[in-house]
Amino acid sequence: MKNILYLVLLFAVNSLFGQDICNCDKALNNLIAKIESDYPGFKEKTKAHTELYNHQKTAAITISKTVNNQDCITVLNGYISFFKDEHIFIEAVTKNEVEVTNSNNKETEPEVEVRVLTHDIFYLKISSFRYENITLVKELVEKNKKQIAKSKALIIDVRDNFGGTDDVYQPLLPYILTNPLRIMNVEFLSTPTLINGLRDYALQNEHKDSLNAIRDIEEGLKEYNENLGEFVLYNGQKVTIDTIPLNAKSPEQIIILANENVASAGENFLFSSRQSKKVKILGTPSMGVLDYGSIREFKFGCDNFILYLPTYRSSRLPQYPIDNIGIQPDVYLDETVEDWLDFAIRYINE
Repeated sequence: MKNILYLVLLFAVNSLFGQDICNCDKALNNLIAKIESDYPGFKEKTKAHTELYNHQKTAAITISKTVNNQDCITVLNGYISFFKDEHIFIEAVTKNEVEVTNSNNKETEPEVEVRVLTHDIFYLKISSFRYENITLVKELVEKNKKQIAKSKALIIDVRDNFGGTDDVYQPLLPYILTNPLRIMNVEFLSTPTLINGLRDYALQNEHKDSLNAIRDIEEGLKEYNENLGEFVLYNGQKVTIDTIPLNAKSPEQIIILANENVASAGENFLFSSRQSKKVKILGTPSMGVLDYGSIREFKFGCDNFILYLPTYRSSRLPQYPIDNIGIQPDVYLDETVEDWLDFAIRYINE
């Protein structure tokens, strides 16, 4: 199966552990084992801090022996905090419901919004790149393509965009880019959990129930099986050059508003867009959650908890890290700038 590698972006990883409700001591030890074997950033983030990591792990183990199950989530999060990776998080399952430990209680606002600010400045807000916005953004860009094309400037507001899927912003790239896009590929950490998940997903979605189909799947997994515990480069290339057809007419200036809450796919949008010669990013450094990605559910032997881990690392590493650093703006907007949109309009017209 030629595209077996791509399936990792779609499947939910499941381990072979049986059903079990764990006390805190067992939950922590299972969690440690899973992260040390399956987290793509484990070696990189501990190799220079082995003593500190072991100290934090030992302290967590000691505490886990004394706390009740209700307070265990705090111990587990304490251990996870060592890695400083927002793509690792854990949920406690209570009464068949999932209790999200870092929920967002903000009032619901439109995630996608378009406005004509002046006769030559068009404004587009996308505060989430979640899958549900793929069609909405595509339709809005299509509906407003004439107005966007004839505008002198396009302001794209991605403040508070925690990510989602890169597919959401694809319709904007023909208006943003000026040259081919250099995309850094990713490397998947080959583990039994990853391989079993890929195989299960492929089998569930294989319509041809035949030995040939199964052989195709196993052939697609061959490189992973031969490199257990190692990283496998997606498509065998570190960099992909993507020549996206540009729109015949497009704005002369692209202004992107971004703050510290832009993360993951939101940061990937910044990373890609700033390759254009006509883009300026205004705001603050982004969150810095882009080195590891493609979060999937990992069962780790305790059905009273659900663990989410990334499954790949960027081929930028270790030379060009973004985690906990963020993507830097071209123009930093400090706390004295109260109205960012007004600043952007003045910046365009100056």
